[in-house]
Formats: sequence, structure tokens, C-alpha cells
Amino acid sequence: MNMTPFPEQFAAEGVALVRGLVPGSLLGTINAVMRARATRVMAALGSRPIGIGSRNGYHELVQRSPGRFDVPMREQDLLPIWGTQGSTAPEVPWLELVRAALGPDARPSFCGVVFSRPGSPAQQWHIDSPHEAAEARPAHAVNVLLALADIPLAAGPTEVARGTHLLTNHLQRPWLDRDSLLYQSETEITPALLRQTGHHGDAAAQPAVQAMAAGDCLIFDDRILHRGLANDSEQERWVAYFSYLRPRPGLDQIADTHFEASRSLFD
Repeated sequence: MNMTPFPEQFAAEGVALVRGLVPGSLLGTINAVMRARATRVMAALGSRPIGIGSRNGYHELVQRSPGRFDVPMREQDLLPIWGTQGSTAPEVPWLELVRAALGPDARPSFCGVVFSRPGSPAQQWHIDSPHEAAEARPAHAVNVLLALADIPLAAGPTEVARGTHLLTNHLQRPWLDRDSLLYQSETEITPALLRQTGHHGDAAAQPAVQAMAAGDCLIFDDRILHRGLANDSEQERWVAYFSYLRPRPGLDQIADTHFEASRSLFD
């Protein structure tokens, strides 16, 4: 793979859609392992109510928005896929791209599977982790979304506002509220940032949402504005995710806004 243009493009746009990155045999294994985990977790939930957001979920399950469920996994859960090296094994298809963005020592952070049920509405715009300094810095975390099955536009693929990872720096822009960016609040913050990128109403802007085929990967900076669109299809939408961190002296973990639950489904 020719890596020369990727780091520069990713630094400027904060996102890349890579078609057909994961071959069918590997995709089938990932799909089977993650769906089996999700089935077990949803069976454990049963008829219990679950709120929206990581603060209101369980260690094993978060409802990110109505009808959209996130089932996290541990690296050891992925041993049937990658073996003892986990998601930093050399054969991981997206690892070279992740390392081009974060450096050769990029390490796994979170992984799991998200599925949305038919009829689930679009998410609010949000980012996954905050900036850490007022000055502009390269990505400290990168997400890889892998389509486990075809996701036509009607099924609600992920929409990404290119370039907003450069604008969501709440430490540089005092009018930005960190929690409103992280927790999908309905505020005037995201429309203002979207207008700055020409995301809406600019015919020259590149498409920010595209249908995905099984095996496609959407790779994006953790600080970019994004949202899963409404699932208007008759099928569930299944996406695996793998998140990676850049090792930084004295900063071993980014702020944990991904999974903040204090209870387990299996207590």
C-alpha cells in the first residue's frame, strides 16, 4: 500500500473511507465473534430498561441513542480473530493506516460492535474525545469503523464533517462547551462549526456520508464531528469499531467518556 498521501490527507480532513479493506474470510470471523457477544449481552439485558448514554448503561452495553446499541469487547475477546497480539497483530488490515496517523507505537484502546434497529433516529453530532491542549496537535486517538454487512444510505451510515477535528478545540475556543460536544446535546455549537467547514449547502464540498459495503472501513480522528444517520431500512445496521491511542508521556489514557457505567449486566 502506498502510504505517502495518507498522513497529510488524514491530518487535513480527519477522515478516510477505505473500500474493501477487510477480505471476506476475515470479515466473516470478526462478524461471528462480535455478533455472538452482542447476542449474549442483549439476552442478559432482557426486558430491563436502559437509558441513553454511557453514564446510564452497563459495562457491557450502552444505548448511544434510541435504538442504537454499543457492545464493547476486550482485547482478550478477540483472540479467536487476531491471536495473542490482539488488534496490533501485523495482519490487521487497517493497522498500517492507524500507525501512519498516530505513529508506530499506536496501541488499542476500545473495541466492540454497534448495531442500530430499523426505525432508529439519527444521532446528534458529537465527538468521541476532547482536545488536550489549546495549540493544534495531531490526532491522539483514531477510530476504525468496519461495516460487517452492506450499509446502504437508507440503513444510516456514519456521517462525518470533514475538517471539524481542527475546529472542536474547546481549549482554544472558549465559546465551545466540552460536554455539549461529547454528549450529543442539541445546541447551537455544532451548526456553527458545520457552517465553518461548508458541510451543508456547499456544492463543492466532498460527500460527508456514503453507503458502505461489507469490508469497507471508515477511519477518523476521535475529535471530529460525526453521527450515525437514521436507519430507515428494514434491516439492522452492524458496525464493528476499533479505537487506538497515541502513547504520550504522562497521559496514558484519554478522558474516559466512552464507557462510564458503574454497573454490570452480570452482577
